[in-house]
Formats: sequence, structure tokens, C-alpha cells
Amino acid sequence: MAGPAKRLTPQPMLVVPGDGANPSATLVIDADEMFVGRRPTSHLVISDPHVSQTHARIRRSSGAILIEDLGSTNGTFVNSEPVTGPLALRHGDIVRFGAIDVRFEDRASQMIQGESTEVMERAGDEDALLERPVLSPRQSEVLAFLKQGLTNPQIAERLGVTERTVKAHCQEVYDRLGVPNRTAAVDAAHRLGLPLEDQPPTTQRLQTPR
Repeated sequence: MAGPAKRLTPQPMLVVPGDGANPSATLVIDADEMFVGRRPTSHLVISDPHVSQTHARIRRSSGAILIEDLGSTNGTFVNSEPVTGPLALRHGDIVRFGAIDVRFEDRASQMIQGESTEVMERAGDEDALLERPVLSPRQSEVLAFLKQGLTNPQIAERLGVTERTVKAHCQEVYDRLGVPNRTAAVDAAHRLGLPLEDQPPTTQRLQTPR
């Protein structure tokens, strides 16, 4: 029985564009240290007279791909800037060895960045849900009355409670939403996406005979 498929991680590479006389070439960076040059024994060979025998060194360091010019005759450039010391390459950089421009590709780093972004977005959504306050049915009812612009006496009449109780419910709503007053409470409810009924159901109360 075949085991689980392994995810292949693409190696970083230098892509040498072709022309009418020469086809394009791919120079794979598959070792911790590699030398670029015209010399046939170089790890990454670029057969061009403007490229020095041993032109540059490429090495891995802490997950990065570094390039360093080795005193070449015509220099090494990254995005038209001369390389004067070890320089970290990024996916899509244009590297020039003498008169030859090649494109650095590191698709593995792009895959990792994409996955990290996806995880962060999901985490953000979950955090937003966790931060959304949860109101009790009575608090939601009071908040809906506040949205309608009812005063405390009017709310007390609707609910069959005292104004003091209404004030206590309102304060609970303010505290739960982290706001100072009724106007801010309604605004916060809209901003957080809390459901607000225009006409909340009338609370059924048992009337005690006098």
C-alpha cells in the first residue's frame, strides 16, 4: 500500500534567458555553497566571455540565499545595484554576471509566505469572533429599544419594570460593549454586526393580582 504523498519543495534556481542562438537554461541551487563562473568545473556554469572563470559564490545561510561577488572583472549586480558584500536574494531578483542577466526564482519561499498569510487571515477572523460581545436576551432587547430612541420611562413601560432597573440594564449593555452612552452603544452594535430587531418582542409577564 502506497504511503501518503510527499510534498515536493522546489529548489531555488537561476533562470538564464535564451536568445536566437542559445536556448534558456536553469541553474538549480541544490547545495549549501556553489560557485558561479565560466570555468567548466564551476557548480553553476555560464559560458560567456564577460563572465569570470570564478565569478561569484552563492550559499545558504539561515534559510536565505546569499550571493557574493568574488572580485570578478565585470562585477555582479542585483537589480542593477552592484554587489559589494554578501547579499540576500529574493524571488524575482534580476542578477547580472558581467553582461548576462538571469532571474532568481525561489518558489518555496513564495509558498511559505502564502501559507503564512492564509493562517494569519484565518486567525484574524477567529479573533474577531472572539472579541464580539455576547448579550443576554434582555440586554439585546434593551439595546433594540435604544436603537428605536425610546427613553428610559418608555422602556420601563414596555418591559414592566422600574426606571432604575432599566438604567441597570442599560449600564450592563454599555459595559459589555465598552461604550459610555446609548448613542455609542447603537453605533457599536452596528459596527460589530450585532443583530438589532426594529420591533423586539414584548416580554410576557405574569401579573400578580392585587
